[in-house]
Amino acid sequence: MAFKERTKPKRLRVMELLSRRMNLSRDERNKFLYWVKGYKGEIQFDVLTQKLKCDCLILNDLFLKVNGKQFQIDTLIITAKGIYIYEVKNFEGTYYYEGTKMYSGRSRKEVYDPLDQVKHASTLLRQLMQQMGYSLPIKTVIVFMNQDFALYQAPMLEELILPGALKSHLAEVSEISGQLSQTQRKFAEEIKALHIEDVSLREVPYYEESSLKKGVICCECGTFIEEYTQSLYSVCPICHHKERIRDTVIRQFEEYKLLFPDQKITKTVLLKWSDGRLSANRIAYTLKQTYRAVGTGRWRYYE
Repeated sequence: MAFKERTKPKRLRVMELLSRRMNLSRDERNKFLYWVKGYKGEIQFDVLTQKLKCDCLILNDLFLKVNGKQFQIDTLIITAKGIYIYEVKNFEGTYYYEGTKMYSGRSRKEVYDPLDQVKHASTLLRQLMQQMGYSLPIKTVIVFMNQDFALYQAPMLEELILPGALKSHLAEVSEISGQLSQTQRKFAEEIKALHIEDVSLREVPYYEESSLKKGVICCECGTFIEEYTQSLYSVCPICHHKERIRDTVIRQFEEYKLLFPDQKITKTVLLKWSDGRLSANRIAYTLKQTYRAVGTGRWRYYE
């Protein structure tokens, strides 16, 4: 188990809901799919790092701040040999370098070079470590996860790990001997505590409740369940997934809370959000059993 687990970014969770409840522009959908692909690549990398046999601590998805500047690290692995900073990319297709710049082979447009990203992260991490009173060696690595990725004219740098070399790279890390020192373990505890939850919605399109489609969405296939039910279970007409109504209500509550964190959630709000596809009595019972009620009578809401 990782010392710090990876969680799905808030903006990705919001975009997943918006993609089903509103019409995204072509650019917005492409951005969403890019985020989905990137997150899948990170999860795939997490599966591989869990197999490391050396004494190490793995911290995933760190969001940190130093001297007023924020930075993000996809994966930080602390070993007896030093610290590895990983920038994980799930690029697909052909890319190439011209001089010090990286381009997409398909569009011929310049892309943000991951070498610059990881260099930026390592510089700020060193500054943060200095303020914390630590001096530990840092190695930066960019890993490309997608087997359908090709990179031409790349600089001969050991930081760049192409898909075919990833297995041997991780095997090398796995064979690092020695035990973590108390200093390294203490650093891991302290850097984990400095993690800032990234709740920003940058690049997420503007939305409001009135513009979103109401209804109950199947948690498996994303289809709207149109039939009203008073039974204990709802069944998706497309994939036939069966879900307890209690779980459906909780999911509706959490979706609404994610999209509208400043709004008070009442029985009436969820009834409207589900487009009347759920029983008012079932909603009221689940809210009472699951969440904390605030206020009384017509002013009662749940959190």
